[in-house]
Amino acid sequence: MFIGIDDTDSERGLCTTYLAAVLMERLQPLGEIVGRPKLIRLNPCARYKTRGNAALAFQLESDRPEDVKDVASKTVLELSDFSGMNTNPGLVIAEEVTTKMTAFYRRAVTEILEIREAKKLLDEEGIWYRGFKKGRGLIGALAAIAADLPDFTYELVAYRERSRWGTPRNIDERSVWRADALTYPRTWDTVDHHNNRIVFAPHSGDPVLFGIRGSDEEAILEAFQTIKSEPVERCVLYQTNQGTDAHILTGEIADVQDSQSYRLHGFVAEPAQAIAGGHLFIALQEGASRINCAAFEPTKDFRAVVKQLALGDELEVYGSVREGTLNLEKLNILHLTERVEMVVPLCPNCQRSMESAGKDQGYRCRRCKTHAESRVRKLSPRDLETGYFEVPPCARRHLSRPLVRMNGEKAHPAR
Repeated sequence: MFIGIDDTDSERGLCTTYLAAVLMERLQPLGEIVGRPKLIRLNPCARYKTRGNAALAFQLESDRPEDVKDVASKTVLELSDFSGMNTNPGLVIAEEVTTKMTAFYRRAVTEILEIREAKKLLDEEGIWYRGFKKGRGLIGALAAIAADLPDFTYELVAYRERSRWGTPRNIDERSVWRADALTYPRTWDTVDHHNNRIVFAPHSGDPVLFGIRGSDEEAILEAFQTIKSEPVERCVLYQTNQGTDAHILTGEIADVQDSQSYRLHGFVAEPAQAIAGGHLFIALQEGASRINCAAFEPTKDFRAVVKQLALGDELEVYGSVREGTLNLEKLNILHLTERVEMVVPLCPNCQRSMESAGKDQGYRCRRCKTHAESRVRKLSPRDLETGYFEVPPCARRHLSRPLVRMNGEKAHPAR
């Protein structure tokens, strides 16, 4: 049996991963959990997502399917925040994963799907399901069950004791920095060095205490054992599509659509322009097609890279398109043009800057009596290299592949 759950939390509280963790415990008397549970992030552009847009799924071997459905339904009713305006839980229990279901997952992580599409497929495949309120969670529940993960990472999520929900989290920050020092790069996005912040713990009132992401199960457990904090009620190690760029489509500027994420190639057509709030915009062009790319204020020092880009620089950009603008997650500088400026010439004898000899009369050196007809070209150096650059951990999307995972590439990881 493959069990999928989605859309049970709200902006105010609760958490679908917590519901899944409790449900797995409650189902132990009825069967055996097979493999790692899956934490699946869906299209980050989804309009009705709550926080990280995660859906959960796990596999259970049981000879008591009706009892499993009953326990699962009751748990969803108990641990969903039905007061949330956009909370519309979905519960799906399937006996197998078909190719149609897998195709549905791939669409759910890159497109915006409708509830009717999920229900149509569930009915066609004869899959048991329950939708609550509008049932939008059926999309994610079905997608999570069917998620194929040619590339995957892990996240260990630690949960708080219920009596502490909604109160400030008690985590020893020094132990978190120590855990990062011991396990990076096998774990990542625990801390943000440049901005001197811990980024692995939420600030909302939900049950999550913190989450440790990485590619190595042993390193994640080592980090967990190093961190000192308030008591942990339970913890679960999930297999996940986080940090894989599963949402990124390779496309052309002329063909981009809103609410989808792309890797696009082009040349800088307009250098960075700043607007109020510290946001930067550059124009990227390929042939006759052009798109604005944004580095918003929360991307912090990443904007320093964007600010140095010059006319003609060749790039690959990664990000999601909203209202015709691509929100940058990372970029790959393929080629830097020579940036030239026209400067006052130097005297060939004394190497001092010449002075204007008058309108349209060139330049002269008063000391040496030398003369030059006009300003001269000078290469303007840039403190910038080719290769990959990314937003810092404090601004990273769950699905965005961190550069620390890009082995063999010329990458400049943000820590």
